[in-house]
Amino acid sequence: MVPNFFIAKLTSLSSFARYKSIRFLLGSHSLLRHKHNTSPFLFNFFTTDGSHPKDETFTVSYLINTCGVSPTLAKELSKRVNLKTPDGPNAFIDLLNNYGFSKTQIAKLVEKYPLVLLAKAETTLLPKLKFLSSLGISNGDMPKMVVVNHAFLLRSLEQCLIPRYEILRSTLRNDGEVVRALKMSPFRFTFGDLLNDLVPNIDVLRQSDVPQASISSLLIHYRDLAYWKYSEFVEAVNTAKEIGFNPLRRNFIEAAYILVSTSKPEWESRFKIYQRWGWNREMVLRAFRKFPNFMKLSEENFSKKMSFLVKDMGWPSEDIAEYPIVLGYNLEKRIIPRFSVIKILKSKGLLEKNVHFSCIICINEANFLEKFVDNFKNDMPLLPDVYNSLINEQNVT
Repeated sequence: MVPNFFIAKLTSLSSFARYKSIRFLLGSHSLLRHKHNTSPFLFNFFTTDGSHPKDETFTVSYLINTCGVSPTLAKELSKRVNLKTPDGPNAFIDLLNNYGFSKTQIAKLVEKYPLVLLAKAETTLLPKLKFLSSLGISNGDMPKMVVVNHAFLLRSLEQCLIPRYEILRSTLRNDGEVVRALKMSPFRFTFGDLLNDLVPNIDVLRQSDVPQASISSLLIHYRDLAYWKYSEFVEAVNTAKEIGFNPLRRNFIEAAYILVSTSKPEWESRFKIYQRWGWNREMVLRAFRKFPNFMKLSEENFSKKMSFLVKDMGWPSEDIAEYPIVLGYNLEKRIIPRFSVIKILKSKGLLEKNVHFSCIICINEANFLEKFVDNFKNDMPLLPDVYNSLINEQNVT
C-alpha cells in the first residue's frame, strides 16, 4: 500500500470531479497542446549552462566509462546534455543501482533521455522510486518499467503519479492488480487520457453490469481497449450486445476489443473470406460468439488451417464453424502432428469409431498422448517416435 505521507497528499483529490481541475497534468492531449510541446513540469529540475569544449570532453568520457554507452553514441548524446562534475550523475546512478537497475538498463535509459543525469537524485527521483516500490513493484520489474517509460522519473509525483494511481486503483480490486496493470502497460499510465477515456469507459462497463473480474482483465490484458476513445468504445460495447454477447461473461471484453480495433471495411472483408468456405453471416456471428479471437486470424492463417482441416482431413466446413476454437491452435505445432497421428491410426484400423476433431485438438498434451499415442504402443511401438518427429519437423520448417 502507499505510505501515509503519500496518502496525506491525496486528501484534496478524493473525487473524479477534483481530478478534472488538474486535467492539464493528467491528459496526454493536453501535454501535446502546450505551446512548446512540453509539459511544464517535465524539465523544471534540469539546468544547463550551454556547451563548452572542456565540458563536452568530460561528458563524453563519463557517458562511456560510467554509463556504458558506445563512444559514437556518447558524442551524439553530449550535444543534448552537458555534465560539469560527476557528483550529480554519480548520485543518480547509485540510486538506480539501489533499485535493481543493471548497467545495461542504465545505459538504455541514458540513451533515451540523457537529461535525466541532471536530475536531483535525492529530492526529485528518490520519492518517485519509493512510491513505485510502495505499490509492490519489485526491483526486478521497476527497471524494465522505467526504461520503457522514463516519464515515471520526469512527471510530478504529487500532481501526476499519485492522482493517476488513485484513479487506476479505483478501477481495480487491489494494489496487486495495479502493479500488474502498470507492468503490462507502463506507457499508458503516464500518457493515457484517464479522465476523458479510461474513467468514462469503465463507467460504461459498470452500467452494463460487466463484473469486476472482467474489468480487471480489461486493464491488465486488454489495456489498449481501456484507454480507447470514449465514443468508439461505447459503439463497440453496444455492438457486442447486439451480436449477442453476455456482459456477464469474460468474452464480452474480448469481443469489444476486436470490434473496436477492427475497421468497418476490414470487418466486412472478413465476412467475404469466411463465405469462401461456406460460412454465411449467421454462422460467422455464431462462431464469433463462441470464440471471438478467431476473427483476429489473418486471411492466410485462417485459410491454411481451413484448407488442412477441410481438404486434407475431410472435416465439414460448417462443423468447424460450430467449434471455432480449433482455429486458435497452432497449425504446425499442434493441428498437423495430432491429426497425422489420427490418420495413421485410422489407416491401420486401430480407431474403430470416428473421434470428433475438437476431442483431438482441444485436449491437453498429456491426455492426447495417453489416448492416442501411449494407448497404441503395443500395436505401433514406433508411434511415439513418429509423433515426436512430426512435431520436430514442423518446428524446423
